[in-house]
Amino acid sequence: MGRVKNTKHVAVIDDSKSVLLLIKKMLSCLGYDKVTCFSCPEKALKEINDKPTCFDVVFTNLGMPDIDGMCVIRELGKMNFRGGVCIISDLENRVTELAAEIAKLQWVYLLGSIAKPITLDALDSVLNKLPRQNEFQCPQNAEMKRDELIKYIIDDNVVPHYQPKVNPRTRKVDSVEVLARIYDSQRSVVFLPNCFLGTAIEHGLVDLLTTTIAEKTAADMDTLSGIFGEEVTVSINLSAQQLDDLSIPNRLDALFKAKNILQTRITLEITEESALSSPEQLESLNRLRMQGFGVSLDDFGTGFANFRLLRHLPFTEVKVDRSLISQIHLDHFGQAIVRSLTDFSVTSDCKVVAEGVELQEELDYIMSNYPSMLVQGFLICRPKPIHELKSWYQTWLSRCEAEAHIKP
Repeated sequence: MGRVKNTKHVAVIDDSKSVLLLIKKMLSCLGYDKVTCFSCPEKALKEINDKPTCFDVVFTNLGMPDIDGMCVIRELGKMNFRGGVCIISDLENRVTELAAEIAKLQWVYLLGSIAKPITLDALDSVLNKLPRQNEFQCPQNAEMKRDELIKYIIDDNVVPHYQPKVNPRTRKVDSVEVLARIYDSQRSVVFLPNCFLGTAIEHGLVDLLTTTIAEKTAADMDTLSGIFGEEVTVSINLSAQQLDDLSIPNRLDALFKAKNILQTRITLEITEESALSSPEQLESLNRLRMQGFGVSLDDFGTGFANFRLLRHLPFTEVKVDRSLISQIHLDHFGQAIVRSLTDFSVTSDCKVVAEGVELQEELDYIMSNYPSMLVQGFLICRPKPIHELKSWYQTWLSRCEAEAHIKP
């Protein structure tokens, strides 16, 4: 399974030398030749600290004597390590999942976790989550400044990227989610949302950012229709706080009407930083539906997103959070929740989307057990600019056709 050489530098920390040799060989098969192995976590941390920009990703075993994986991740957080981090573990799922949650609190860029025995596909899936060579993830306390963000918006540097949601039965694209990126051509850098979204929220620039993305999406609709068909819909993110502004439904309605785009082709994904409950929020949500827009409940299974909201509010789509999709083929708790959700969706005419599908085993399980559920994630397609979507879709359909011929 040869691959084009990759220039990223990988560090692997495990107290088992045989595991280190195995991972190094697997990484070589994936095209990663710059691999440094450490059987001593202390030595690894010293080298990473001495050469903070040397390593692009660190794989660390969770259960190690003296200094375990949680200690390693805590120290990486303290030194503001900017690369990706992946947990390797042979411990029970709940222990690994809690370690992953703790890692997020340490402000490291967690790529995910891999269960032992390690497979080539699992390694490949994790490494595919690394930002592209020119994409920039901001370290803690390094978000874009207000004036800088305003200048990028004024200078037309906000660019929509699109991530498909695929129907697993037909393998066709049902819809695409729009995700904002900021291009800096002078520095050849693409800023990801964690670099600017906090600034936009803090300084009241979220509506401006949303309007910019909506206008550019409207301009791309003909191209999207040409690639995926006239029925494809587009999802744009709105925060619950934005719904407090009663004018936002009418502004979005006017924007898409001016471009002769039917509201039924646009879904607003409601991201929830707080409970969706104020009279203004509920009125805005209802008005969006009255105008014909779809409304999607994002991040189901976390925070305030729950069955109560689904029963009482007119959502047309619900997105299952990655925390429930991760290792769903092994996670009985996640399976039970998703099963209840899909049963509910049948009676309520509400689409269900599995977010963050990253492993082939996850996709296989969903296809076998929830064939009506849409799937979205890096295993299918990373968010892409409009000009890269056509070639991806042709490759995707060819791959699906080839797989169909291989199956007995």
